Order: sequence, then structure tokens, then C-alpha cells
Amino acid sequence: MQFKGVIGQQDIKDYLLNSAQSNQVSHAQMFLGSEGSGNLALAIAFAQYLQCRNKGVEDACGICRSCIKANKLMHPDIHFSYPTVGSKAKSTDFLTEWRTAVAEQPYMNVYQWLQHIKAENKQGNITREECEAIIRKLSLRAYESTYKVLIMWMPEYLGKEGNRLLKLIEEPPDNTVFLFVAENSNLILNTILSRTQQLRIYRLSDAEIAEALVAQHNLTENKARQVAILAEGNYNKALELLSNSENDNQQLLISWIGACLSNQSVILLQWVEEIAKLGRENQKNFIKYALYFLRQSFLLQVGQMKTTALSNQELQLAKQLMEKMTLEHFESVIQLLDEASYHVERNANPKILFLHLSIQVMEHYKDVR
Repeated sequence: MQFKGVIGQQDIKDYLLNSAQSNQVSHAQMFLGSEGSGNLALAIAFAQYLQCRNKGVEDACGICRSCIKANKLMHPDIHFSYPTVGSKAKSTDFLTEWRTAVAEQPYMNVYQWLQHIKAENKQGNITREECEAIIRKLSLRAYESTYKVLIMWMPEYLGKEGNRLLKLIEEPPDNTVFLFVAENSNLILNTILSRTQQLRIYRLSDAEIAEALVAQHNLTENKARQVAILAEGNYNKALELLSNSENDNQQLLISWIGACLSNQSVILLQWVEEIAKLGRENQKNFIKYALYFLRQSFLLQVGQMKTTALSNQELQLAKQLMEKMTLEHFESVIQLLDEASYHVERNANPKILFLHLSIQVMEHYKDVR
């Protein structure tokens, strides 16, 4: 994987490129970022850059022998460690599955990975045998390159076995680089955490996710933006939303608000029937999208935003609402949606829930008609 294949994170990319070009690569780095931020993709791209035989200023060349092997996760001097199942399992036991999973989705979460290896209800872990295998591998000389790189994904699963690696991390062989890829520093041994340079990988912006969805999945800009809003900086979640939802939240919202504003009971009942059929996850996504829209509209109303991320169609609707609703009405409707989200989570009857919500919203609108 090259840096150009990693979504966003330009500041981190620049830092990693500069460290490699100035020969100041820290021997132990912790890529700490939430799910879907791209921390694993960044670590893999950095490892490929370190091994590239024809490095560019901004990326690995992608065509040299080292890059070809690294891109297939088959470079002999780039080693991987990750959670597996089995009391004595090692990562190499699941290497074929790892290569397939990362090639398909480098933004995956650990649950998806464990399901990929058919873990079912078994707990993932990084075993004593895995730690001993790491020590053996990194004690050998590099086969082809200057660097030996270990990428450990989810060191949270090390537990106390991680203490076996402390001496190796603190006094590594020459040109050995540890790239730990983690989500929750609270679950990592402090003895390991204190021996690493921590790189904070931030959540992706809505614009970065939307741009990637348009480029990689041929979505319209409008649809990609809707998905990005719901993904909340998590590209893995964006892909899940994309595969599980075909409804258009923007049109659902426009229909709903239009029916509420004009007091069209028949249309509203039809809308309730439609949303009740969508399933709980899609209902939650609609509410999340509606909350985003109303909060953006609220900020426009109070003058807190000079520019907005709303589309032209959404902006027209927002202006229509701003003409008819006070700040108190905005706050009340937002509160009603928050309460509806709570009840959807708890499997409330969707027809009753959304009909009750709509009637309450209509009552608020009556005050301003």
C-alpha cells in the first residue's frame, strides 16, 4: 500500500516521510487512532516506503521489487502480528487470511477480522508463542532491505505476554522498527506504551470520507456526503453503511419535514409506513442524519456559521425552517429526535414511535403556522 491509497491524514504522512528522508525513524512507534481512522493503512504504507528502492519525495515508487512484494504483504522484511484464536496460535498460522482481509478492507475492525478467520465466539489474543516467534524473527538479519519492520495490529490483545517483548523493544537490533497500531491506549501495557513514540491519528473529516467514497465507489457527491455524515470519521463504518443501506436519508427528511410543516396527515402516515419497513439500523441512521441537519440549521439561525456543509437542497430546506421556527422550536425538535433515537435503540415499535414523533413535531409547527 502506498501513501496515496491512505485517506486523508496528510500531517502524519508528512511527518513519516520527513523522518524516513532524514534518517530519523523512531524504532518504536504507536499509531494510535480510533476505528476507521486509517492507522493500519498508514503503518503498512510507511513500512512499504521504508523498504522501497526508489523512494519519491511523497511516496514509494510502487513498481520496484520491494514495493511489489510489500503491496502483496509478502515482503520478507515486513512482519505482521495480530490477534488470533487458539491458546498457542501464531500470526503465521493465519497469514493467508490476513493478506486477503487487508487487501479487501485495510480499515477493518478486530471483530470483522475475527469473523474472517471464523473465530465465532472465541476471544482473540496475541499468545506467548507469538511473542517468542517475534523475538526469533527480529533477531535475524534482514533478507533484502535495510530495515526489519514489525507491524503489530491491536497490541491491546497482548495482555501480560507483552512483557516478553520489552527488552527487544528497548534494545532492538540495528535498523529494526516496531509499528504498533492501536485504538485504545488504556488497554495497552504501560511498560510497552512508555517505550514508544505515540502518533495520534485523528478521525477523518466528512469531506475526506465523501471524497474517497466518490472516487472508490462511484457514489454521487450528495449520497457520499450523506454516508460520510453518518460515519462520524470512521471509514470502516462508512463502508458498512454503504453496503447495508439503499435509502436516501435526505429525501426521507425532506418528505417528513414537508408533511409536518403542511399538516398533511395522509402523506405523513405513508411516510411512517415507509420508515417502519427500513429496519432499526436504517432508522437510527435517519435520526442521526436529521439531527445533523437540524443542528446545522440551528447554528445558521444563531449566526454561528458563516459557511455550511449543507447541500443546496438542504440549505433551501433549512432556510424554509428558519423562516418558520424559533430557536426554542429547533431545540425542542432536536430533543424529540434524541428521545426517539433512545427508543429505537431499545426496539420500540417503529410505527408507533415515528407516528408519535411526527405528531409532536407537527404540534410544534402549529405554533408558527
